[in-house]
Amino acid sequence: MSTATGWDLVAEQRIAFADMIERLEDQADHATLCGHWTVHEVAGHLLTFTNLSVPRLMVDLAKNRFNYDVMNDKIAQRFAAEMLLPDIASDLRTHAAKKTALPGLPSEMVVSDVTVHRQDIRRPLGLGVDLEDAVITEVLGFLTTSKQAKVVDSAKLARVELVATDLDWRFGSGATVEGPAEAIMMALAGRPVASDLRGAGVATLLP
Repeated sequence: MSTATGWDLVAEQRIAFADMIERLEDQADHATLCGHWTVHEVAGHLLTFTNLSVPRLMVDLAKNRFNYDVMNDKIAQRFAAEMLLPDIASDLRTHAAKKTALPGLPSEMVVSDVTVHRQDIRRPLGLGVDLEDAVITEVLGFLTTSKQAKVVDSAKLARVELVATDLDWRFGSGATVEGPAEAIMMALAGRPVASDLRGAGVATLLP
């Protein structure tokens, strides 16, 4: 079991992501749980934090009228168009230990991004869960307690109690949402995983 923390944990998860996508070249165009992105585009997105400087990101942001979501989408598509999956995997390994150039971006956010995107790919491909309990717990902690976890609707979160059935982890109070820790993680990230959860709070968390 890994005992890595902080940016060392980021490096481990980037390498794990690279190991996964390197074997998926035949599924590069397969749909994922991350909106309209394909496997290839999700992989391309991960290079945003390793390959772009703040000045370059600011230029891209200005080009897209300071709409972060539009910029994010175009960057993912650009890297996917420029690099094959094995090349992206190699690049991620090369820069695995690199801290993001974006000021104020904590390692927990990057770990969460990599981890959720791994499952965005693995779930539609039927690859199951390949995550250590400590990693899922780290992501759950970030998604439920950090103000930087923009994907979570705080009003909804305040009305439910989250209970992992496979880990010693729970959070909040209110209507219960029970299920595997990975499914709770993906629900907090806004993914359509209601069928993997049970309890009166599921309709609140995932309408």
